Amino acid sequence: MKALVIIVFAALFFLPAIATAQAPIQALKMCLQIEDQSKERLDCYDEKIAPEPKQVSAPAKTVRDCRFLKEEDERLNCFNKFVNPAPKNSPAKPKRKTP
Repeated sequence: MKALVIIVFAALFFLPAIATAQAPIQALKMCLQIEDQSKERLDCYDEKIAPEPKQVSAPAKTVRDCRFLKEEDERLNCFNKFVNPAPKNSPAKPKRKTP
């Protein structure tokens, strides 16, 4: 019975964190319909996650960390990085040696 209570408590504790981590990305994807690198797209992102500028020294680890960037261009690029990530290049195939 104790184990069940612990499992239920853990689920209630961690479930909201997991759900809120995905919700902003889905909401921010609507902003992709607006022209890239425009003030309007940044305004759309800022409506979803309000900016809270402060001195930042480390790169953003989550989309919510973008709100701390003071410069608009940096903040826009940060949001774009999470919402519309660049495609990863596949490693080059090794060349065959011909005898």
